[in-house]
Amino acid sequence: MAGYSVVRTWRTRYRRRVGRGLMEEIGRATKQDNPSTLIFYGEIQPSSAFQLMKSSRLRVIDRVMLILEIFIRHAGTREAQLQIEMAKIKHEIPLVREWLRRSKLGELPGFLGPGGYAIDGYYRHLTSRLARIRRELEDLRRQRVSRMTARRESGIPHVAIVGYASAGKTSLFNSLTGESRKVGEEYFTTLQPKHTATDIRGRKIVMIDTIGFIRDVPPEIVEAFHVVLEEIKYSDLVLFVVDISERWEVVKEKVAAGLLTLSKIGALDKPLVLAANKVDKAEAVEEKVAGLRQLLQAVRQGSPIVSISALTGHGMEELKDAIITSLGLERGEAVERLQPL
Repeated sequence: MAGYSVVRTWRTRYRRRVGRGLMEEIGRATKQDNPSTLIFYGEIQPSSAFQLMKSSRLRVIDRVMLILEIFIRHAGTREAQLQIEMAKIKHEIPLVREWLRRSKLGELPGFLGPGGYAIDGYYRHLTSRLARIRRELEDLRRQRVSRMTARRESGIPHVAIVGYASAGKTSLFNSLTGESRKVGEEYFTTLQPKHTATDIRGRKIVMIDTIGFIRDVPPEIVEAFHVVLEEIKYSDLVLFVVDISERWEVVKEKVAAGLLTLSKIGALDKPLVLAANKVDKAEAVEEKVAGLRQLLQAVRQGSPIVSISALTGHGMEELKDAIITSLGLERGEAVERLQPL
């Protein structure tokens, strides 16, 4: 997804750093394997990243930077590009501060650049660039909020499609709207909300395709894609897509974490429909759906669960009925409009 091929892997007993013994082992192995990058699949401490770069003479990135590198491959709008750049700068600044500290201790010359003065200038450049990005994003956010407000004042219900990466959100979006948006097994093909008005049971409804949830979401990424989360919070109904073909333990964990994410952004009080997707590839569907129904009882009693396959069309008519019923449109009831906060 990010263009890397894994040559060798190690495990560390520490969550945010690499021990001295393992660091020496990595240093020896990199001379043999000749890689271009070391990836720490977690959030590494700046001091540990510095020591690892110093011992290996290689570029070191962590899980956040890896995710952002994947994001940048799918960033098709100016807003998405700015959001990703802001997240990268905010994540890089602590490391640059560590470089500055090391340069003042005399540890930096001869490594990672010409020395303290250049790094100090680079730090000033990053902070200045971050301020400019924030101003531009705020302007873009005001424009987006204005558009969201206008759409909702039109009286057309909005349905936000949410779920974890590769659950089939965009495939379901395409099936409901007749669109042909890009889909694939790779993560994060959707970085900006996509809106399309469609007709469901004679009612005009706007479907919104959103970014996939991520387990253990780093704060930088949450902030960078705040606008996408706003789209969910402003919607009239949340359509939660779950890959039911995964192991039950994985399905259960993702649904619980997804509900927690919706709660954190203030969207759990909305009508919710859960779409158990990929039944054409799944086993023990009925047992898993029963487990999901039990899981939802504690949080969202009465929320319908519909077994579907966005690929084959199985269950799509039942899903449309569930959407209409959950919006209260079958009784001709007006959908309450949410005003921007």
